[in-house]
Amino acid sequence: MNHGNVLSFRLSLEEKFTIGMVMLFNILILVFMRLGQAGDIFILNIIIITSILIVSRVYNRFPTERFQFFRDWYVPAFLIILYLENRRLIPLSNPHDLDSILIAMDRFLFLGNDPTIFLEKFTHPLLTEILQIAYASFYFLPFTLCLILYLKKPHLEFHINASVILMGFYLSYIGYYITPVIGPRFTLNHLQSLPLTGIFSFDFIRNMIAQAEGIMRDCCPSGHAMISLLTVLLAWRYTRAFFPIAVIWAFLIIFSTVYLRYHYVTDLIVGMTLGFVVYWRGLKIIETIIFKDMGVRNTAGIIV
Repeated sequence: MNHGNVLSFRLSLEEKFTIGMVMLFNILILVFMRLGQAGDIFILNIIIITSILIVSRVYNRFPTERFQFFRDWYVPAFLIILYLENRRLIPLSNPHDLDSILIAMDRFLFLGNDPTIFLEKFTHPLLTEILQIAYASFYFLPFTLCLILYLKKPHLEFHINASVILMGFYLSYIGYYITPVIGPRFTLNHLQSLPLTGIFSFDFIRNMIAQAEGIMRDCCPSGHAMISLLTVLLAWRYTRAFFPIAVIWAFLIIFSTVYLRYHYVTDLIVGMTLGFVVYWRGLKIIETIIFKDMGVRNTAGIIV
């Protein structure tokens, strides 16, 4: 059986996850707000669903290798679009920020101290520069894992990992609506005595992120912690050669979130907990679905 062409007859799991998330966003628009407040997003989401269906249908008619490559990699573009939609949709559906709760939990865990303020004594321009670059490289960590696996054929492991990572991202998006949090760079800035300074690119990168995101209520659960940990766990399972790099890279990303005052420690804990849950439970579900769709053997050698 040519497993590479099976997806031509149906939506891939990545496409299904994305359509499901888009539909959920449009349901939120209809249920929690008047359509006039986010009608442009509603229409954009319909366009996204239509685009996915068209891509699947066209590939069904013209299953070329080049189009297969496009189909394997175009979904992450929608991931970014949906992330940016959160900036408007979260405050419209749940306008109650919960930063005070996370601040209280951090102070409980650290004996009355705020971690971002405590780390001031360790700040250094070179360290700040390195960590800001690491923070900005967040999306490249899971992308690198997927790229490594994509170079292996057939692309079964690539689709499994891509689906698991997408599941992690979309679960974190859902979490933002349940616990909207803007983060210590806004809520605790008045308590910081030292500004963060870098060497070369710090100001440019930080301003670029600030302009692209605005005020995003996306701290809890921490997607940076969740996806970085999930990538490390997947690297251990599927490509051990990348694992040591993934560990160091993920550590720098996760540490940078608090050092750079983007996140509380509490939301890191929530994010990492969800990362473990997605790995131990979500991975099994996704493997079962993809094995069944492609008609391949599972780890026990049984056709599922």
